[in-house]
Amino acid sequence: MSGRRPRGAWLLVVAVPFTTTLAACGDGGSSGPEALEGVTWILTQFVAEDGSTEIVQVGVNAEFDGSTISGTSGCNRYNASYEASGNEISFGPIAGTKMACPEPQMSVEARYLQLLESVATFEVEGRAMSMSDGEGTPVLQFSQG
Repeated sequence: MSGRRPRGAWLLVVAVPFTTTLAACGDGGSSGPEALEGVTWILTQFVAEDGSTEIVQVGVNAEFDGSTISGTSGCNRYNASYEASGNEISFGPIAGTKMACPEPQMSVEARYLQLLESVATFEVEGRAMSMSDGEGTPVLQFSQG
């Protein structure tokens, strides 16, 4: 053997400090309202009525602009006012269009809007956001779009 380091090992040594540096640059957990803004949040899963976690494969998203949340709720467009301080958040009445769509869009939409009304806190960590109800149970999970 020549004693030279394999190329793959050298790349690993370089990549590990780089990802650690990115995490240390503030891309980790954040609970301030500003962490919500400037991105489209795509709903990836929610708590079903039976308490199980359901993967969402219907287009549901949320965008925050400092005082309003808006997006697509599975079938229709929706919006509501919101207030956030620290990691606490509350939503005003939710308004939306009233188109009818096939299943599972309609049931996903109904559950999403129901859960959104129950949200009391949120946490942004990297490219993921979790919203929890008043009891601290995570009910909505999003990723950045």
